Amino acid sequence: MADLDHTLQRFQGLLLAEQPVAIGEAEDAIWAYLSQAQGLSAQVDALERLQEAVRPWDSHSPFLPQLRAALDRHRTRLAEPSA
Repeated sequence: MADLDHTLQRFQGLLLAEQPVAIGEAEDAIWAYLSQAQGLSAQVDALERLQEAVRPWDSHSPFLPQLRAALDRHRTRLAEPSA
């Protein structure tokens, strides 16, 4: 299950990794978390909770800016009008 706590734990593990981490691992966690929410509004709300949880994180890991950028890309994607 990809609930908020599990997703944040995955992100923490990626931040603490000794080796460089591919953003794809975070993307997989984000997709797994968002796919649990049914409907656009629910996904937007879920992403907001995720971003709010990550916002105060302070880390010198070069991965954190990549993670925040990935979350921003998902916000942009969810804000786009559907065809």
